[in-house]
Amino acid sequence: MIRKAMNDCFLALIHENYKFNGAAELLDILAAIISGFAIPLRDEHVTFFKMIIIPLHKVQTSSFFFEQLLRCSMLFLSKDRNLAIPLLQGTLKYWPFASYLKETLFLTELQEILEVCEVSKIEALVPKLFKRIVKCISGSHLQIADRAMCFFENDFFLNILKSYKEVTFPMIIPTVVHLADNHWHTYGPPLL
Repeated sequence: MIRKAMNDCFLALIHENYKFNGAAELLDILAAIISGFAIPLRDEHVTFFKMIIIPLHKVQTSSFFFEQLLRCSMLFLSKDRNLAIPLLQGTLKYWPFASYLKETLFLTELQEILEVCEVSKIEALVPKLFKRIVKCISGSHLQIADRAMCFFENDFFLNILKSYKEVTFPMIIPTVVHLADNHWHTYGPPLL
């Protein structure tokens, strides 16, 4: 009964009103519940993850509860690493375009998701993933570009970059070279 009430609140937040003042608190409670889930996850828990947790990313006000949403997402991934692919797909699907704050938060989550993903399972998503990262790197907002450049400090990301270099290098190298010559903000030598 409590789970159904929480589902109803989240579904209303996702599909109807996009604002719910108790979302962060409910996600905190949910995180405590998720940490107690047995492994392997039951089908209803996987369905909840795919139908509630992932679509919560598209809510306009998700920046108000993003920390709690990220915690719940990562708890699910700690229970079942196979959920990383649907979460990665959802993150790319619901990527924000008008809010630099949300885009920065999505980049943070994207980096954490990539640390959990198995390199061999994301092959189909590599072009879309790197297209998004290249757009962030070449964007005009300094914080987003800087956050995207931080991916190059992450060993998991570099492993993906190297594993699919036939696809990733042609996308990234021209952008980085262009930015090194033409970007309005001069990056220090350590980044490039």
